[in-house]
Amino acid sequence: MRYRLNQIRQSVARRGLAGAVALAAAFLILPAGPAAAATYTFKCSLVTINDVQHEFCKRYVARLEKRSNGQIKGQIFPAGQLGAIPRQIEGVQTGTIEIFVTPPDFLVGVDPRFQALSAPFLFSDMDHAYRAINDREFLNRYLNLAEAKGIKGVALYPAAPASFVSRTPIRTPDDLKGKKFRVLATPIESAMMAAMGATGVPMPWGDTLPALQQGAVDGVEAGLTVLVIFKYFDVVKWHTNTDHYIIHSTAIVSKKWLDGLPAELQKAVVEEGPPVHAELLAWIKNNYNDSVRIWKEKTKDGWIELTLEQRSAFRARMEGVDEKVAQQVAGLKELTDLLRAKSKQYAK
Repeated sequence: MRYRLNQIRQSVARRGLAGAVALAAAFLILPAGPAAAATYTFKCSLVTINDVQHEFCKRYVARLEKRSNGQIKGQIFPAGQLGAIPRQIEGVQTGTIEIFVTPPDFLVGVDPRFQALSAPFLFSDMDHAYRAINDREFLNRYLNLAEAKGIKGVALYPAAPASFVSRTPIRTPDDLKGKKFRVLATPIESAMMAAMGATGVPMPWGDTLPALQQGAVDGVEAGLTVLVIFKYFDVVKWHTNTDHYIIHSTAIVSKKWLDGLPAELQKAVVEEGPPVHAELLAWIKNNYNDSVRIWKEKTKDGWIELTLEQRSAFRARMEGVDEKVAQQVAGLKELTDLLRAKSKQYAK
């Protein structure tokens, strides 16, 4: 070191300060350290806003950023900013959209077994649904249904009980006779409507309110929470809480994107979904109770509370339709049988 410093001093004398500074800089540069870790960004997309799906994205993004120490960062795109549901599903398959949060009913075009959760009267309430679908045997099978089609499921949770909003009061199954109701996308939902003499019209969420306003449909089957967020009470008055099935939501990840991540980040993406389920349950129930209050306030007498006898009539009309549909879909009966077994196992 002393020899090198003497060289610098001699250089100062011979070439002046500027040359010596350059020589000293060359000598003092240290070997480069390890390259900074690469960062990865992803889009968490949904067609709704300020609901449980939006809340999931917020919590999931935060979890991934924390676990990866900022190596993976997410952006949230609510309200269908990245397109209608079919386009977003295609985006996940091709890798242009990394994560999409949606009711799994819309994935029947990818694999018809996704409609298993549309079967009527599987669960008594949200807590029952939560316990059953989080059974590891069912959850693993369901989330992996579409891996061969470029989609990896990372989360599944109950979102809201299904109900009807309509231009006219709905108190019995026959009140739907001859009417057209928007449903999500599954043959099971259409079969339930047919059992009541109605026509189920599968429709993406973004098209639903205009269709109702224009009279293309007479009513809508959906979860109350999202109906309140989009102010459906300004268009129709009547809400009937049949609770004939629980609408769920799933987060699907692009396999193309996932497979391109380092192994540790792949693990994080898969593992950080299920912990959000438990975080969301209380939020979901509180959000539903708030929605009930708002609907009652906005419509005055538009909330129809069915009696036990009236509920039994809906159940008698709809129960068993999933078994008929399952006869035409390979693997669906096996999955619905497993789901009903889990429902029985986790009933209280």
